[in-house]
Amino acid sequence: MAKHIPILLILSRLLFAGVIGLLIPPRSFDSTSIVIALLYVGILSDIFDGIIARKLNISTQRLRLLDTVVDLVFYISLLLYIMQRSPSIWSNNRVLIIAILALEGAMYIISLFRFNKFPSPHAILSKFWGIYLVIEFTLLLLGVPGSHFQIALYFGLGTHIDRVLIYSLIRTWDHDIPSSYHAFLLRQGKPIERRKLFNG
Repeated sequence: MAKHIPILLILSRLLFAGVIGLLIPPRSFDSTSIVIALLYVGILSDIFDGIIARKLNISTQRLRLLDTVVDLVFYISLLLYIMQRSPSIWSNNRVLIIAILALEGAMYIISLFRFNKFPSPHAILSKFWGIYLVIEFTLLLLGVPGSHFQIALYFGLGTHIDRVLIYSLIRTWDHDIPSSYHAFLLRQGKPIERRKLFNG
């Protein structure tokens, strides 16, 4: 039974994304508290699915790929919800948002073109950006003013450049690569250190 926990945690975020999607059209009630609750339960499931999978020795390529794709769907659903509530979020930051989504797409294209496999970098910067997004989405949902979202997007831009570089640099497909620097080391045939807490 325990071996099913990671997949259930991953699929729970897909369910949360569906619920958030249903709440995107304007409702007669304020759904902010529901979305914030789903955001925090979602990030907890994201943290523990990998830890549990590695602890149980079932952190497979398929599971890591599913985790990556579901995370993307989950965060996009949150962003769409926020932009529906505050259209200026899109109009003021559309260039950065499009650039990040384009880099995300570029990573998939590069990995599929070079290795015929979907990417699953799980880079350290990505993990920090995921935590950053939780804080940032909370601020946006609560309507906190300021340029904090733009700062988060610039950090996300750097994170996604790092992810694209990872799959541009490595010679053979790999997963759980901490950074583009580590990808460069792998390209040189050098071993890299992977921390059990973050990488398989």
